[in-house]
Amino acid sequence: MQKHILLIEDDEVIHNSLKKFLVQEGYQVSSAYDGEEALALFAENDIQLILLDLIIPKLSGEMVLRQIRKESKVPVIVISALNDEQTQQLAYMQEIDDYVSKPFSLKILLYKIAAVLRRTYSSQEECFVWKDVVLYAGNYKVDYKGKEVNLTAKEFEILEILMRNIGRIYTREQLLNLLWDYDFDGYSRTIDVHVKNIRKKICSEIITTVTKIGYKVEE
Repeated sequence: MQKHILLIEDDEVIHNSLKKFLVQEGYQVSSAYDGEEALALFAENDIQLILLDLIIPKLSGEMVLRQIRKESKVPVIVISALNDEQTQQLAYMQEIDDYVSKPFSLKILLYKIAAVLRRTYSSQEECFVWKDVVLYAGNYKVDYKGKEVNLTAKEFEILEILMRNIGRIYTREQLLNLLWDYDFDGYSRTIDVHVKNIRKKICSEIITTVTKIGYKVEE
């Protein structure tokens, strides 16, 4: 799964070069140039890692970090021109995951990002993402816009099949055979009812009906 990074940096030259580099390396990047924008973006998105400059407008990096830590353990790497021991110590006391002093090597930062993500997520359940929907395989959990959705076991399993194979069309017969081991025999309405419930609980656009064939999650 493509990891989503929130980049909080007010220097446009550093910000643009770093964002371009991270996108080229396969990351999704959201941009914030001040503390207020950073907190708004964090609230609106499923962020897997934060790159945080300490000296930013409106709200300082320290204030942003303190606010985020009230509600989340998302990994944070501080990138700052402040390289004194006291500043770094205070940052680590706020439970950051790494501290990078400016100027820095893009390649070394990339290794640090990969290491932090590996430590944080390698032992967690596999997950799949479609827009604002995150499905966590193995523990029957689905989040929509950051809030957990209460699906039944079969609703979850239908959605998991479709989200594991985004863009692929599944007929009703295929879904029945995968989940119930039924032959067709008129049971297609079972799938239709579950899909209708999934759409009600999440959003109407999550599953697309392919006329006279079946269902898919759009790419």
